[in-house]
Amino acid sequence: MTKHIRGILKLLILKELEKRDATGYELIQKIGAKIKKPSPGSVYPLLKELANMGFLDVRGEGNKKVYSLSEKGKAILEETSKREKEAMLKKIEVLKASGIIGEREADNLLEFIAMKRELWLRLFKLRNWWEFLTLVAKLAEKSKSEVEKVIDKAIEKLEKLEKL
Repeated sequence: MTKHIRGILKLLILKELEKRDATGYELIQKIGAKIKKPSPGSVYPLLKELANMGFLDVRGEGNKKVYSLSEKGKAILEETSKREKEAMLKKIEVLKASGIIGEREADNLLEFIAMKRELWLRLFKLRNWWEFLTLVAKLAEKSKSEVEKVIDKAIEKLEKLEKL
C-alpha cells in the first residue's frame, strides 16, 4: 500500500471504527474515555480526510453521518499495526545489542508489547495513572532499588485485591 497513516488521532479513529461504526460525536466520546478528549475541530477534518483517502465509508442516518471502516481502511490499519510492531522490535534489539537494556528487560518489553492494547488503554482510565508512570520513570533514574521496593509493595497489594 502506498499511502501511510500518520498521527495518533487518525489511528485511534480507525481502531475505534474497527470495533463498530460511529458518528463523529461518538468517536470523540470513545477516544476521550481513553485519552485526552479530542476537539471536534481536530476530529471532523480527519474524518473527512480519511474518507477522501478511501479508508472510511460514510452513510447518512437522518442528519448525522455514520462512519465505518472500509476494506482499504482495514488493510491500512493492519499494515500500520504490523509496521509499528516491527519498529518496536527493532528498537528493543538495538537497545539490547548496545547494552542499554539486558536480556530480562528486553523480555519484559516484548511481553509488554504483546499485551493487548485494550488492556493497556484501560489503565489510562484510572485517575493519576500517567502521573504514576512518569514519576516511576523519573525516580528509577535516581534510585532503582527504592522504586523496585515500592512497585513490589504495590504488586502485593494488587494481588490481595485480586483475591477478594
